Amino acid sequence: MRISNHDEYNAAVARAHSLSDAPEGSAAAAEHADLIAALRAWDEEHKGENSHGPEPVGGLNTADDFGVSGLPGNLGRLRDT
Repeated sequence: MRISNHDEYNAAVARAHSLSDAPEGSAAAAEHADLIAALRAWDEEHKGENSHGPEPVGGLNTADDFGVSGLPGNLGRLRDT
């Protein structure tokens, strides 16, 4: 089995989870082993690539992440305290 996209990956994770308690030596256990091997292969091929999940369309930064964001307001608060 080869996983070719994120939808197939998610489906393989769900299927592997449902087969996780299959009796050893059964066809379900063999399918579980194949799924795990395919998931590990995908993870190895895509190591570091979206390892945290897909990035939001606007990127990961928010206004609070920038060093200059809100400085005038913050400076005023610092002087008042």
